[in-house]
Amino acid sequence: MMKKLLFAGAFALMSVVAANAQTSLGVKAGLNVASIRIPGTDIDPRIGVHAGFFASTPISKSFALQPEILYSQQGVKTEGTTFTYHYLNIPLIFKGYISGGLHAQVGPQFGVLLSAKREKGKTSTDITDSQNRYDGAVALGLGYDVSSWQVSARVNLGLSDTRDDPDGGANRSNNVFQLSLGYKFR
Repeated sequence: MMKKLLFAGAFALMSVVAANAQTSLGVKAGLNVASIRIPGTDIDPRIGVHAGFFASTPISKSFALQPEILYSQQGVKTEGTTFTYHYLNIPLIFKGYISGGLHAQVGPQFGVLLSAKREKGKTSTDITDSQNRYDGAVALGLGYDVSSWQVSARVNLGLSDTRDDPDGGANRSNNVFQLSLGYKFR
């Protein structure tokens, strides 16, 4: 039910933004370097991809609002085990233009876990049901818009524990660094 509500809200937001005559619709994709904070554990980041759609609407000469809908591969490698998470992320990015097309980015990101698995050796286990279905993060970044193209570097700092039923231990939150290339259709 919550998943349907989140999708409906995202669709409504994108529809309202797209109704603005100055809104630019586009696609974006890029590289993820993801990890999960697990105190006391040696971890290696997991390389993945993200791809999706955005709608960019100028608010003034210096500010724009850019909601996005992105598929995102996230996870971590630790002690011979790889955890892979597939999310549908919905960042709501506020862009503040510094000079020309150079801008700072900040905003909340909401995510829905699509699937999760743990791989150790040749054994793969679906762990989706033991994970938190919803994720929250703060997105911070820099970007540059030129003509129909945009490039950005962003970090998403997780606020939610990835586990559905944390055992009272430290919060295990997603942290993802993203490099993106986007194209605006209009």
